[in-house]
Amino acid sequence: MQQVAVIGAGTMGNGIAHVFASKGFEVILCDVEQKFIDRGLQAIAKNLDREVAKQKIEAAEKNAALGRISSTTDRSRAAGCQFVIEAATEKFEIKKEIFSDLDRICSPEVVLASNTSSISITRLGALTKRPEKVIGMHFF
Repeated sequence: MQQVAVIGAGTMGNGIAHVFASKGFEVILCDVEQKFIDRGLQAIAKNLDREVAKQKIEAAEKNAALGRISSTTDRSRAAGCQFVIEAATEKFEIKKEIFSDLDRICSPEVVLASNTSSISITRLGALTKRPEKVIGMHFF
């Protein structure tokens, strides 16, 4: 696995993108509006700055992690990823649209994960043709 997509750049999504990028994965951070992506990228940079200040990482590691994150408002960019994590707002209709899109654009072998804390993973999986490849993956 080399490339991961994170759908949703809010608190959870940017934290997930941060972790994957820090561990060497290429990350595509996606949200519906550029302003949400910008806030997410700012949060990631701030958190990495904090790690540098605490001497947990070097400045070069921070820059490398940031360099591994690309962003988009075009969900279809997830098509080339080997793993996709949905971290959007906890509204079923929004997640329904996301999972339907991801199921259509991603290869059948791609695992689709949700960071949901309140919506049934079985219900989300039923929206796809790959329910056995839809997983819950709650971070932090």
